[in-house]
Amino acid sequence: MNTLIDPVQRTAELICSENPLDLETRLKQDIFNSIARIKPDTTANVDFDKEVMSGVFFSTLSPPLQGIAIARCEGTLAFYNRVGWHPDFLTETLNTVVPEESIATFEGTYHARSLHDLAYVHPKHFEKILGKAGAASLWERLKQYSAALQ
Repeated sequence: MNTLIDPVQRTAELICSENPLDLETRLKQDIFNSIARIKPDTTANVDFDKEVMSGVFFSTLSPPLQGIAIARCEGTLAFYNRVGWHPDFLTETLNTVVPEESIATFEGTYHARSLHDLAYVHPKHFEKILGKAGAASLWERLKQYSAALQ
């Protein structure tokens, strides 16, 4: 029997093996929404629970659209490997750790609303927005925040 591995599900398991479903669901929602903005016809009439949550939807995408899923998963894995995982990242707002003067840029340019959304921002863009020292400071604040939640 040949079973396909769902890479989005596997990413969530690598980050939070004890309870990956919330992160998996969030990742799949975010990836699905990104694809919907680019190619709305691809997501029309898709049953999220049956097709997306099972991983079948992603396996049927063209390579460029699969690349969106891959980039989101890679960015998320790198982000949480760097700062540490806690489920509060999925809902906690940016103002918890992001400097007030940078929140508008993260919200506008990257559509970031929660700390988790920062996982989709390339680390080089942190430096572009905040400068080297500011980016290093933000990474440290994210680590401290995660550690304090543990």
